[in-house]
Amino acid sequence: MGKYSLESFERYPMLRCRPKEIREDIPGAGRRTFETVRVHLNGDMPTLRMNTLLEVIIPHGQMELMESSLAKIAARYGNDPLVLGVVLDSGACLPERRWLWEIAARAFAPKRLFVPVTDGEQLGFALGRGFAGGLLADVKDHPYDVCEAFAQHHAQRLYRQMPVLVRFACADGKLARYAQQWHASAVEGLDAAAGWRIALRRITCPKAISSGGYAPMRFWLTNRGPAFCHEKVHLALRLAKDGHYTPISVHAAPAVITLADSVHNEIIRMPAVEPGEYALEFALITDRGEALVLANEGRMADGYYPACRLSIDSMPRPEYETIWADFFPDGYYPLEDPKEPV
Repeated sequence: MGKYSLESFERYPMLRCRPKEIREDIPGAGRRTFETVRVHLNGDMPTLRMNTLLEVIIPHGQMELMESSLAKIAARYGNDPLVLGVVLDSGACLPERRWLWEIAARAFAPKRLFVPVTDGEQLGFALGRGFAGGLLADVKDHPYDVCEAFAQHHAQRLYRQMPVLVRFACADGKLARYAQQWHASAVEGLDAAAGWRIALRRITCPKAISSGGYAPMRFWLTNRGPAFCHEKVHLALRLAKDGHYTPISVHAAPAVITLADSVHNEIIRMPAVEPGEYALEFALITDRGEALVLANEGRMADGYYPACRLSIDSMPRPEYETIWADFFPDGYYPLEDPKEPV
């Protein structure tokens, strides 16, 4: 360790915890797939499997049945967790297209309507009204057609706001790179990297922590997948000992996990517990109360993962509450020449 390494400038002894990361494919994280199920107006309601895109078929000449039929389909599938979203197949020449989109947006749950990226009129209408739930990149003949549609409709960066589903008519492995290029959240018809693949790479905290005191903690999350995690999540921490769990409040954790690395620094108020050795466990919890499947080892039945062992004592350390007031959490400021350590 060199004298100018970050360890030489630490103000307190640090514990660096690196939860084990899984690099191979795991169910629920990375390489997500979906299947399209077509539903006809006044037709039978099919049984769905996980990750389904409903494609509602709108035949010509049945516009008078549109509202009641869509309401019936929405009542059956609108909030079904098996449904990723809904896309309309109304034909290119239907004159009542805008009216149809309005009905569909009212019928289904908010942000559940997916829009074909090649349909510029519907895309602009849905974005303007705020009911676009995602994009559908449907590769029928050549991927260049979809690439052109992304450019023409200025949709290249919409993957940051909403999920992108990519559907391939031909199972050509050479096309897999387009799913990654379009930041696909899920893919149909081809084995390709899709979705998010989140792991907690490192936690940095003091080696000794006061019971009921403050603990400056740094969290390093990484997303190796091509897509954002569009679900709002919060970081959950807890202390475990002898089968008993004590939650730790985390207030400012990031709500959206983007691409690549995300760093979160927070001075956390620790719960008042008996001094001793505790296991620190973590999870990413959605607004629905579900724990995300992470690319870390050791997932427990309730969705938590093991991180490291913490030593908690009764010695007061009030300086930890303001330790970052004049000290950069990740070390010295990169634009300043560091002073030589004593």
